[in-house]
Amino acid sequence: MSEQRNSFLEQVKAQIKSKEAKVFVSAELHHHLNEVKSYWLQKGISKDQAEAKAVTQMGNPISIGQSLNRIHRPKVDWMTLILFAAALLLGFLPLLSQGYMSGNHFPMYKAIFVVLGGVLALGMMFIDYRKMANKGWIFYLLGTLLLLFLTRYFNTLVEGQAVLKIGSLKIEGLMAIPFFLMAWAGFFQSNRFKMWQFLLLFVLSSYFFLQFSLTTLFIYVAMTFTMIWWSKLNKKKIAIVLGAGFALVVTWGIIGWMTVAYYQKQRLLSFINPYNSEEYFGLSKVHQLFMDAGWFGKHLFVDQMIPQANTNFVFLSFTYYYGWLFATILFLVLSLVVVRVMFIAKRIDDSYTKLLLVGVIIIYTIQLVGHVGMIVGFFPMTNMSLPFISYGLMPVLLNAFLIGIVLSIYRRKDLFATNTLQVNQQ
Repeated sequence: MSEQRNSFLEQVKAQIKSKEAKVFVSAELHHHLNEVKSYWLQKGISKDQAEAKAVTQMGNPISIGQSLNRIHRPKVDWMTLILFAAALLLGFLPLLSQGYMSGNHFPMYKAIFVVLGGVLALGMMFIDYRKMANKGWIFYLLGTLLLLFLTRYFNTLVEGQAVLKIGSLKIEGLMAIPFFLMAWAGFFQSNRFKMWQFLLLFVLSSYFFLQFSLTTLFIYVAMTFTMIWWSKLNKKKIAIVLGAGFALVVTWGIIGWMTVAYYQKQRLLSFINPYNSEEYFGLSKVHQLFMDAGWFGKHLFVDQMIPQANTNFVFLSFTYYYGWLFATILFLVLSLVVVRVMFIAKRIDDSYTKLLLVGVIIIYTIQLVGHVGMIVGFFPMTNMSLPFISYGLMPVLLNAFLIGIVLSIYRRKDLFATNTLQVNQQ
């Protein structure tokens, strides 16, 4: 690098505050300088003269640096942060309706979960996610090892799901989802990734997820199939794989029906025939409580027992005690998160980033639509959590991680800009 070029670049970078932007701008300026230098070399002048003309032609380094600093300044997605904070705070309302906000460990643990979730999301915002693009194999290995570890060392069952319980902390298969999100995004953005590799890795990972909850497996399969459709792989091959995958899911469903616990079968039967079900708290009971809520709900602490009111039936308890109006507001707040992520995704052209956002949308939407749909009677009863509202550390951390990815992407979205320097080559 010539001394003149080096001096020019240093003056430009001195005006830029973001370290990440400095690296990006330096590479961009090198590219433009080389283009202009090549232009003058074709005119027949020497390399030194071409280098000098290229640097001079770029213009004033201070004004260029100030302009690029405005363009590439890291941004904070305040809209997503506000929705995230609102969802976390709304998660305390089910505890209030159940009378858990005083003299109980629930509010303390909930506050800890919220703080940890906030720290995780904000921490992810400052991590450059782009550095993970070529580490798909590492994330796949970490996710697989986590599932193997939980399969080998789980010490309790929660609704038929293997869980590793350490004190009050419960680690479940759902926590492997973020690793596979990062892994598949890294794989699918590569032109070297082959279909046979996908089939091998997908079948292996799906087998491990099958050892846990069918709900978690469904989230994983839906996430992976949606991401592969947005990948660089051949669409015809993808369609064949999706068809084969559907057949595989049906086969697993048949096998699962023969192996699941009795109460899990009753949940499905109660969905098919809710008014002729033996289940203690079936769909007919859920529908009755949901309809009894009215627009403004029942009085707090009313003597109505709702099982798992803070977890699997949290939207029902929220609706029952606060009414349809506040339940609608809650659903809108949670839905706006999806709308916001979709808006950001439309403004991104980078394949790796778009794959991550597609995965985030699917994971989050399945939880939201699955949980609410279960309560209003569209889907069978499952152990699907409601994002940020259901009590528990693992669901909060999972969705906080998703929000963190979105914040990280938004913070660096202007670093995807190309051709921000217009060079006059006359």
